[in-house]
Amino acid sequence: MVKTRFAPSPTGFLHLGNARTAIFSYLFAKHHGGKLVLRIEDTDRERSKKEYEEALIEDLRWLGIEWDEFYRQSERFDIYKQYVQKLLDSGHAYECFCTPEELEKERQEAQRKGIAYRYSGKCRNLSKEEVEKLKSQGRPFAIRFRVPDGKDIVFNDLVKGPIRINADDFGDFVIVRSDGTPTYNFVVVVDDALMGITHVVRGEDHIPNTPKQILIYEALGFKVPEFAHLPVILGPDRSKLSKRHGAVSVRNYRQEGILPEALFNYLCLLGWTPPNDKEILSKEELIDLFDLKDVNSAPAVFNREKLLWMNGVYIREVLSVEELAERIEPFLKEAGYEFDRDYLIKVLDLARDSFETLKEAPSKLEPFFVDDFPLSEELLKKLSDLGAQEILKVVSQEIEKTSPSNPEEVKALAKNVQKALGVKPKNIWQSLRLAMTGKLEGVGIDVLLSVLPKDRVLYRINRVLSALEGAKA
Repeated sequence: MVKTRFAPSPTGFLHLGNARTAIFSYLFAKHHGGKLVLRIEDTDRERSKKEYEEALIEDLRWLGIEWDEFYRQSERFDIYKQYVQKLLDSGHAYECFCTPEELEKERQEAQRKGIAYRYSGKCRNLSKEEVEKLKSQGRPFAIRFRVPDGKDIVFNDLVKGPIRINADDFGDFVIVRSDGTPTYNFVVVVDDALMGITHVVRGEDHIPNTPKQILIYEALGFKVPEFAHLPVILGPDRSKLSKRHGAVSVRNYRQEGILPEALFNYLCLLGWTPPNDKEILSKEELIDLFDLKDVNSAPAVFNREKLLWMNGVYIREVLSVEELAERIEPFLKEAGYEFDRDYLIKVLDLARDSFETLKEAPSKLEPFFVDDFPLSEELLKKLSDLGAQEILKVVSQEIEKTSPSNPEEVKALAKNVQKALGVKPKNIWQSLRLAMTGKLEGVGIDVLLSVLPKDRVLYRINRVLSALEGAKA
């Protein structure tokens, strides 16, 4: 059975690159009828924070990613100790008593020679007696993995193809720090093996770790999983996506009013092309279509405009008006608007094409909720120039008589007023727009007048008429 894992460190909010890794791991497992493991890699005690773990879990759930098993590395230290001892007993690992100062001196020497640093192996061949003597002196020690000299490590990456790295490029590496905490490259192997992970899906920045991990798998007699290293996500300037490109965390986009379905869908298309070239895909369709063999090995470019466009499509076409109302309510209530669900559904049914994010909705839909907007001198002058006083009086009479309930009826009413007064259509529509919203642009006035209750329409008209009378006086 296919089994993948997503293994974030709780050292910050969920980055878009990590979110895509989680999505690809999830889709690949579900496409093959398999399982996804969520494993919190919190062995870095200084940087790991409980609040980040909670935020990671919350954001993954918001995105719609479901996992079948859950683990925390910090709860598995006793397991790691057993396997460290196994490597020591078999000679695949050894104690290293080199001080930080000695190691720094080695690094500086390598830098002076202009070569890549690798550990000299100074403690590699200490005898048992020498090791015990140093321990009895209370000397702190790390534990290093004994890397075979000159060995080529070859693996077939499911995205990048065949990769070959020589062990001499990195030398003996630390698997347990001198404070007793195991390192990433060691614990990840033990966890993946014991959890039965068949496919490791992660970013291409992990490629240098892979040969070290393969050596540990082999030394412990574990089956080596298949690896798929995903290309990086670039910003529009083709540098690695970072904060200088704007929002880079899932949390940021949640707060901006991006829908989880739209973000999930969009992240899938960063480095993967559906076989049918369709762009708007449900989670079920994505599970059905996704395969790692279709992931591109070249970097993907994040396009914020494309994400906003896709979010707009979900708002206008994918979500039902009832679902949209539920999602949008918190944003409208935060803006201080008061309404009932039935009224909101009526508004959205006709005006959901006026915004691309849920956060935009309060400002774009303001005319449906705010009656008492400012009546400035400039606004009243514009209304006077349009001959709005006479227009609005006739409009008010027509509304009292006909109570238009859809955009077509509003257009017919405007036409009747135009004929009765012999004025230009522009004067009718601009007078209505300014009287209803205080602005010359925004949501369609035919839509607004067909949704607003009659008493609120007449209230706004009478308010403006009173202000115009006052301005004359």
